Amino acid sequence: MTLGLAEVAGIHTNFTVRKYDEEMARWAMDRVRPGEELTDAIFRDLGIAPYEEKTDFDCNLVVQNGWVALLGGVAGTTMSPKFGAANGRIGVGTSATAAAYSQTTLVGDTGAASTTSYFKLVSGAPAISTGSSPPTLVFTAAFGGAVANFAWAEFGSDAGTADSVSNATTGGTFFNRGVSAQGTKASGQVWTATETLQFGFPSGSGTVS
Repeated sequence: MTLGLAEVAGIHTNFTVRKYDEEMARWAMDRVRPGEELTDAIFRDLGIAPYEEKTDFDCNLVVQNGWVALLGGVAGTTMSPKFGAANGRIGVGTSATAAAYSQTTLVGDTGAASTTSYFKLVSGAPAISTGSSPPTLVFTAAFGGAVANFAWAEFGSDAGTADSVSNATTGGTFFNRGVSAQGTKASGQVWTATETLQFGFPSGSGTVS
């Protein structure tokens, strides 16, 4: 039996989307500072639960440029800039095309005028956890009511520095891509996206607790 790339790599990624409708978002906006981004933490503090939450498990592939960045941090050229609060985005798009190692952006990303992709700056620095097994890397972004209003079928991360419809405009290293059918985001809704990458799953021997 030939193992797939994701299995050989020993990396599993879960993609979670929490969805808040227009009424929830409007009620929350009335209770925060003008211009403040509505995140899961704010909705939770206001006692608002999402109307839907969906997680797809093990649905992601680290692409070639992602592995160049990962392995360059061990031996080689270190990724520049590194992911951080000001250098990291989650992108979503409309294509259900299978993830492939050679991909350099979302398949729905058609360039600077794209209407079928959107990259949102992360809500804070990616969280790294190495104190237990498996270690994790977590990206989170909140997509406000005026953006990414299309059918979400794919996701990925890059090291871009500003919100944009395309990796090509204010992009950076494209790290990973996955396929996840999340439904259609409507104008006025706020959807939050969380990627949890888990490292160290053995392909032949050993265990991960």
